[in-house]
Amino acid sequence: MGLEGISGKNVGLNFVVGSGFFLSIQLRENSFHEDRPRCPSLCARRLHRHGHYERFKDVRGQERRSIPRYYCPGCGRTVSVVPEPVLPYRAIDAHRLQAHFDQKAEGGTGPDPPPGITEAGCLERAWSRFSARSAHLRHVFGQLVSASIQNAADLWQEMRRSGGTVIQILHFLADTRNLSLLGDYACLKAPPV
Repeated sequence: MGLEGISGKNVGLNFVVGSGFFLSIQLRENSFHEDRPRCPSLCARRLHRHGHYERFKDVRGQERRSIPRYYCPGCGRTVSVVPEPVLPYRAIDAHRLQAHFDQKAEGGTGPDPPPGITEAGCLERAWSRFSARSAHLRHVFGQLVSASIQNAADLWQEMRRSGGTVIQILHFLADTRNLSLLGDYACLKAPPV
């Protein structure tokens, strides 16, 4: 059974401790179906559009993308909505990361066009981080992956077989485990309700 049948309810909450006494929450773009997310603390009030923040669009840092934010007047939480191809805390496009990981796991030809020096370094650091987390991720995926996994390349191949694309894998991790592919960030803890 693939990941699409397991995620069930789309919660996908990622939490970032902000300055002061509030939490800022990060959701993946397609983890809700309305025109805006609902409050993760289950407040009855509708979230208000609350501006945006900027982040680098790619590793060159020449372009920025706008990440929309919403504010809950009931509990004071701020919810950011991260676009699908964006990785948490990385300026690497998810599709290029997937092509690189596929190549490292001997299942693809790599990103097209080939990465420049800066992007290649970012992709290698991402693979190194994934490799360091492979035992933890193997445990997280449990019976969705083979028990005979020997290394990070085997794990990536199994994750792709059971989970599909890197975006589907990111949704599975966010929706069911409040984790991300390359880190268990402090922003992933469940909110007090």
